[in-house]
Order: sequence, then structure tokens, then C-alpha cells
Amino acid sequence: MKAYLLSCLFIFITGFCQAQNNSVSALPSGKYETIIKTNQNKWDRGDIVILPDNKYKLTTSDEIGEYRFSVSAQRVFFTSGPMKGLFARTSLDNNIPAIVLPVSENEQFGLKLPSEVWCYHRQ
Repeated sequence: MKAYLLSCLFIFITGFCQAQNNSVSALPSGKYETIIKTNQNKWDRGDIVILPDNKYKLTTSDEIGEYRFSVSAQRVFFTSGPMKGLFARTSLDNNIPAIVLPVSENEQFGLKLPSEVWCYHRQ
């Protein structure tokens, strides 16, 4: 009886933990369309294009920068280029990775954003 209860508990906990896993495991290459959350307009800096080999660029610029993605922190660290120093975290939107640029964290570094910017992966 104890073995049965323990196995039921294990199956329940395993299933519950899997259902709670909303983390991004990788940032796929491609275009991330930027949307300002308050008014659903485009961000004036353009869309983010994630390139192979941890490189990125903005659609409004030819400058290529580098980034690092941390799965454990769910953060994107822009280490060079036009978005260097911007605070970015990741999220899932309908099981599709998104990059989020929050206002409060970026204001601490003196970067002004009109509102929270969401960058949705488009294929």
C-alpha cells in the first residue's frame, strides 16, 4: 500500500512540475517583432533579428552586436551593439519564445522606454 501511494505521489508531483515549466530553453534565430504593450505600436528602434553564433541586429541598423542567453536566469544579455546594456528577460507566449524589455529595470540604468516592449518570434 505504501509503495502504491508513493508511486501515485511521485507521478502527481512529476506531472505537476512538468506543467509548471514555462521557461525558454533556447532562442531560435529569426525576426522578433517588437510591440509596445500599452498601445500595440511598433518600437521606434525596429525589430530584433537573432542571428547564428550569438549575434543580433536591429532592423533599423546594420550594426551587429553580440548577446548571451541564460536559461537558468531566463535573461538575454546584450554584450555589444545597439542594445548593449539593455535589461531583457524571456517569456513564452503560446509556447513561442518572446523577449521582454521591462521599463523599471531599464530605467535604473538610465535607458528610457515608452512602455514595456515585447518582442515576439516570427518565423
